[in-house]
Amino acid sequence: MSEAKPQDGSTVTGYRTLSHGEVGKMNQFKEISRQFIRLLREHADATHTETMSPDERFEAMEWIRQADMLMKQACMAACRSVTKPDIDC
Repeated sequence: MSEAKPQDGSTVTGYRTLSHGEVGKMNQFKEISRQFIRLLREHADATHTETMSPDERFEAMEWIRQADMLMKQACMAACRSVTKPDIDC
């Protein structure tokens, strides 16, 4: 996964400068998200889809895709709770 360039808040419109603690909290949220998604992908790889019907396989993978998407949304929401961007962005 690529690492984003550090931002100090001065170059991004609608955001304030974050404290060291806030940056650390965001990085914790992101690491938890990465761990969850990594575990989820391991589970997807270990799912024995060859023993499932096509409908069962689709259903199983759909739940995995949904969990992945929802974890990413949760991480984004948690990070926004830290950054407290302007209300209109």
